[in-house]
Amino acid sequence: MSSFPALNDEQWLNLLEQVAKSFNEVTLSRGFNSFKQQHVTSLVISENRIVQAKVTGPEDHTDTVTLNLDNFISSSCSCPVQSYCKHLAAVIMELADRLGYPASQVVNAAYHLKRARLNASSDSSLTSLSDMDIYNWHKFLHQYTAHVKATYDHGAFANLLRHEMQNIRKAPIPFSAMDWLFFELHQELFILGKLKELAAQGSVNYYTSSALYRVFDEVHAWLQQKSADFNFTLAEERLQQTLSYIRQQLAEETDQKYLNYGLYTSLWKYWIDPYPEADHWVSQEINYIEKQTNDSSSPSLIAAKAFLFLHQSKSTEAWAVLEASGTLKKAPSSLLLSFLNQLYAAREWDQLLDWLLKTADYFYGKKTRELDAYISYWKETAAYVPEADKHLWDVLEGMLPHSIHIIKDLLYEQRKWKPWLELQILQGDDPTSHRVSVLQPIEKESPELLLPYYHQAIERYVALKNRHDYKIAVKLLKRLDKVYKKMKQTDRWDRFLIGFLERHSRLRALQEEMKKGKLLE
Repeated sequence: MSSFPALNDEQWLNLLEQVAKSFNEVTLSRGFNSFKQQHVTSLVISENRIVQAKVTGPEDHTDTVTLNLDNFISSSCSCPVQSYCKHLAAVIMELADRLGYPASQVVNAAYHLKRARLNASSDSSLTSLSDMDIYNWHKFLHQYTAHVKATYDHGAFANLLRHEMQNIRKAPIPFSAMDWLFFELHQELFILGKLKELAAQGSVNYYTSSALYRVFDEVHAWLQQKSADFNFTLAEERLQQTLSYIRQQLAEETDQKYLNYGLYTSLWKYWIDPYPEADHWVSQEINYIEKQTNDSSSPSLIAAKAFLFLHQSKSTEAWAVLEASGTLKKAPSSLLLSFLNQLYAAREWDQLLDWLLKTADYFYGKKTRELDAYISYWKETAAYVPEADKHLWDVLEGMLPHSIHIIKDLLYEQRKWKPWLELQILQGDDPTSHRVSVLQPIEKESPELLLPYYHQAIERYVALKNRHDYKIAVKLLKRLDKVYKKMKQTDRWDRFLIGFLERHSRLRALQEEMKKGKLLE
């Protein structure tokens, strides 16, 4: 190939324009096969930008191709087709390859031109991003990532979008530090919007739900992490726009998952609450939400309003909003826990007690960590409100049988040994179901309470009449011996052991196990 200046990017795009107008997909595909099979055997470019090339065919037949880069329409081939044939297409691809342009761009000339125009449009828009509001940011991001196709794995799709948007950082955008912070946030909100669109288009599967929840979790963590970089006084306009955007997402959320509600409250927690201006913004937000709730019955928007009332220490109003809207009828326990946590964080103990009583029915029957979290708020409240403990026991009684494990734990924590042991016996548990350390405090403080617990268990294991259970009975007998010694009532132990041996004198295997355990000489 003769030496002459390579095509510049503009000339290359002009050549692709001619290809897109002149060739059909079949011809380009056949030309690509000829190119890949190295059928273009020679290629020479003259100073007047004329390309002469040879393309071999079947039975060593060779066609001569002339490609005029400045007057494409005059290009020709010696084959019967004469112009716009697979040979000319193969020569253009060979030329592209030698000049450093991907031959695939010739095969997909129309798509590449479209992508190039989008890039040019995006590049011109990049410099004006600092003058746009956040809604135009989302329009820009939609255009900028239009070529990124969704995949079955929505997590992978989210990563593809992030990778594409990383290039924006390389552009000379006149953003302030706060602008970059908000732009990064809205990139993640844009990804969430894309994932929600995909979820709405088809059936929800593992790849859909897990990716969506994961991205929401990542945004929560990001908001907390970036709170140290946030400056309220430098970002009021962007913050107002962002709240408006999320409110709109709340209004559109009808699936009772409250994912956008969680995002809304995190934004308040990490970026607004720490500042003195927060109280004013709460009143303003309530007004905005009240205007939106006239047109929307979204449970997430109602929850946001209750959240803001609680922020103002108006717990009665908050509950009334939830109750009047019917939100409580289908509210997940996680939503109720978020309100309880809000009252707990504010140390509003009387109001928290009131909400604990009101929400008790919503936790009934849930053998879950949500129930455990609900009870943890009761314990905290009881430390500050004396009458809370009595109410807690009433609530637990109303939750039976699902609350039985909580009752056991609470009795033990409060060192109420007698009812705790009675409940163990009633439930059919025995000393072997606990670590030795669990019973040690009782053995130290009230060893006599352990006697029926051990006796009942020993008799039950002996009644099973097999060697394995005899071994367990012997272990319990040895622990019972220690309890009697702790009580300084060895005579009482001796009388019990004599009577025990007389009752079970015919159980030879038991006798053997007792000898092994050194309970018999």
